[in-house]
Amino acid sequence: MSCLGKLIPAAAGVPKHGALMILALCLACALPAKNTFAWGDEGHRLVGVIAEKYLSPAASRQVRALLKDDRAADGSLSGRRSLGEIASWADEIKDYDRTRVRRSWHYDDIPLCGVADYSRYCRKDRCASAQLARKIEILKDKGERIGRRNEALKWVVHLMGDIHQPLHAATRRDNGGNTVEVSFLGRRDNPPYGTIKLHTIWDVHMVQRLISDKGGERAIALVRIGDADRAAWERGTISDWIDESHRIAREFVYPRLPVVSSCARKIQGVVAIDEAYYSAAAPIIETRIRKAGVRLARVLNDSLGGR
Repeated sequence: MSCLGKLIPAAAGVPKHGALMILALCLACALPAKNTFAWGDEGHRLVGVIAEKYLSPAASRQVRALLKDDRAADGSLSGRRSLGEIASWADEIKDYDRTRVRRSWHYDDIPLCGVADYSRYCRKDRCASAQLARKIEILKDKGERIGRRNEALKWVVHLMGDIHQPLHAATRRDNGGNTVEVSFLGRRDNPPYGTIKLHTIWDVHMVQRLISDKGGERAIALVRIGDADRAAWERGTISDWIDESHRIAREFVYPRLPVVSSCARKIQGVVAIDEAYYSAAAPIIETRIRKAGVRLARVLNDSLGGR
């Protein structure tokens, strides 16, 4: 049964505001949407956990204060107190976003083919880079309402993860790999989202395999990052970090696919992603997550006080 078939009968007899919420959820199910999740829950959580290790005492205190009465996507008290726990909130709220405007906040669709015109791929500031900069400014403003700063914090944590996923910073006229059908180590099904796409394996499947190979999320989070690497990774701007992701998409994500393709020729059929592709991608993914965590800590330390 479709989403509409399941939910419309449930609206009978409920209060008007409840029926409207059910209708909004139905419309979200019925309308085609770009899959804009980046890293999945596991990857985003790792970014938050790594960042917390490098927060200054002042920033840690501010984070605790901002999360004291944190709310979940449905408005209820969440009980979440850490960066890892709030890292996926910006994905969770998509089911409650009636306008769908915020869905484009999760990526910069920078073309790999043709001219990269910021005014076009970030029209009306509807892209990750513009919204990340905007939320950082709200977070910095201690005169702002705590509720707005709380939401800004959750957006910053999430978007810092998003911009480090290569396919959230690039598109080859395929919605960031969302129209490229793939199999991952022979697997095709991706419930409840249908079949696996190129975007999906970078978001979720290769991350989950990496975590399994390394012995769990904790094993990855506890690896010490050297002072020299940390200092190097902290440098730069939002634009620099997105450019890094874009370059990885241009130089690795597409060229290493086991198919012949070009800007003039879209990828057809189902691309078989094998162990060789995964083995080459795994260290890139791990480094992107680590860099996102270190840079998130830098942004929060700068925004909330005390380096």
